[in-house]
Amino acid sequence: MVLQEQYLGGTEEALRGYFEEAEKYQPSVILIDEIDSLVPNRNNDDTTEVDSRVVATLAMLLDGLTGSVVVIGATNRINNIDTNLRRRGRFDKEVAIPVPDADARFDILSRQFKDMSDAHELSNEQIKAIAGKTHGYVGSDLDSLLDESIMKCVNRRLEGDLESKVTDADVEESLTDIVPSAMKELVLEVPKVSWDDIGGQEDVKEQLKEMVELPITAAESFRRLGISAPKGLLLYGPPGCSKTLTAKALASESGLNFLAIKGPEIFNKYVGESEKTIREIFHKARMSAPSIIFIDEIDAIATNRDDDGSGHVSKQVLNTMLNEMDGVEELKGVVIIGATNRPDVIDPALLRPGRLDTRVYVSPPDKEARYQIFEKNTKNYNLQDKESFLKKLSDMTDGFSGSECVFLCRKAGVNAVKEERDCKIVKEEHFLEAFKGIQKNITPEMLEYYRDFESKYAVTV
Repeated sequence: MVLQEQYLGGTEEALRGYFEEAEKYQPSVILIDEIDSLVPNRNNDDTTEVDSRVVATLAMLLDGLTGSVVVIGATNRINNIDTNLRRRGRFDKEVAIPVPDADARFDILSRQFKDMSDAHELSNEQIKAIAGKTHGYVGSDLDSLLDESIMKCVNRRLEGDLESKVTDADVEESLTDIVPSAMKELVLEVPKVSWDDIGGQEDVKEQLKEMVELPITAAESFRRLGISAPKGLLLYGPPGCSKTLTAKALASESGLNFLAIKGPEIFNKYVGESEKTIREIFHKARMSAPSIIFIDEIDAIATNRDDDGSGHVSKQVLNTMLNEMDGVEELKGVVIIGATNRPDVIDPALLRPGRLDTRVYVSPPDKEARYQIFEKNTKNYNLQDKESFLKKLSDMTDGFSGSECVFLCRKAGVNAVKEERDCKIVKEEHFLEAFKGIQKNITPEMLEYYRDFESKYAVTV
């Protein structure tokens, strides 16, 4: 039904007309699709007087229903519906239709490929692997995925390969073109970062693999033994030491969906909007599980509530996040990762068991890690006596963060180009010149600060 009329009072009149027709021809069903756009939550600042009248009209019509008439509303934004309509006697029965899990996706894909059995080359195992990679995909997304794959096959046929069929490679390539419906309306990153992109930090990598990848790859064993997968972890350490890169690599290597937000960006000038953003993020993560919620600079939204500087909005945001982590709706298949340079200002409630109870210190790169960083970032520099020079450079940069090592390489490259526009080689003197302009940000006092925190909250992995 189309309900939103242009003239004043038209929507209310249309609603009354539909209800009269339904009562006249009962038993009947009234289906209101996208009901959130018709009756938005009046607690939001952007609602109008017209919205209030429509909400009141629909509430009155629901209260006055008699006989065999059922009213069904459909929405993908349930928190945007006015709470007055979600009371007993109105829309009091709520049925969640979740995103298909891996088994359901396999069933959908199997049926789709069965209908075109003569036009594809995929085995059952390959279809099952695709089902495992399509977290957050609903049926229409899987249809789109198949359409994209078929188009790749059609293009080959147009180019002369008349015997071409849809292949596993076609589907793999098409995966990058389809954004899962469950992930729309929020920033979704598909990190293309591997563990090899991070120099050193082997202990950190192993800890994260054990915490996040193991419950996925050994899910049956976890269920059999009754082991709960960890819910969250806190990455802390000096600035520029690959905390964000580490979280991205974890998501990429484990095949999880990745929702990335920055703590300071959560805050909104409108009352209640910050808390609404938190609820939406957790809802999307549940819908697209298995997934990672990565909150960079988490200290901005999780400041200790006992501190004088913690404002009312900050406390409300933190309370909302704690409710989402502990709430009635289980966080199944969702891992929360927070990253911070200031772990001591985080509210202790967030660090309790069942929340961010695993704390991982991401330290500055050691000599071996710095060598790996330099090796990766100078692969096109044609350095003379490369191994010897990079060892020397690793010795010179004791106490540098990973980002400072990367900046040193970039600056040396710029120096080489400034000297000779068509340069093919970056020389040692270019690095030495760049080295003079870099000031270390990590101080002994800073490292002592992290040691103190580590002694207070022992790492649990």
